[in-house]
Amino acid sequence: MVDPHPVGFRFRPTDEEIFNPYLKSKNMDGNTSHVDEVISTVDIYSFDPSELASQSSWTRKETDNVLYFFCPKENRYNRGERQSRKTKSGSWKKTGVTTNIMRKRGDCEKIGEKRVFVFQYSKIFGGTKLKSDWVMHEYVATFVSPTQVTFGCS
Repeated sequence: MVDPHPVGFRFRPTDEEIFNPYLKSKNMDGNTSHVDEVISTVDIYSFDPSELASQSSWTRKETDNVLYFFCPKENRYNRGERQSRKTKSGSWKKTGVTTNIMRKRGDCEKIGEKRVFVFQYSKIFGGTKLKSDWVMHEYVATFVSPTQVTFGCS
């Protein structure tokens, strides 16, 4: 069996590279087979964090501590855009502020947002939920149409 990950190769895209070519291609292109080879599409809320490594298409499971997934956006409630981020044994809770991701070259427009989540187990110990070491960085594309205002880089 041939190792699909050549020796010395490491997949670590920057925040900007997550959006273009990967997330932009996934949202706008018809043929995404080139993207699907690198990043799996998985409903991550159907799995606990410890089960996600087996769902990844691009990790050396014995060495990588970073996994990449596309997750279809589903509004889990009947009204509004709010999502439920619950799994079988806990939930993902947002921590910190949402960070704008700006294009570094050219027009420096806003291309997306990054949110950070921490996994908390449902069981309550001493009146508080038990936090885990699992952290998720969620990237949301905000592709700007030509008629909208763009933001400058600082």
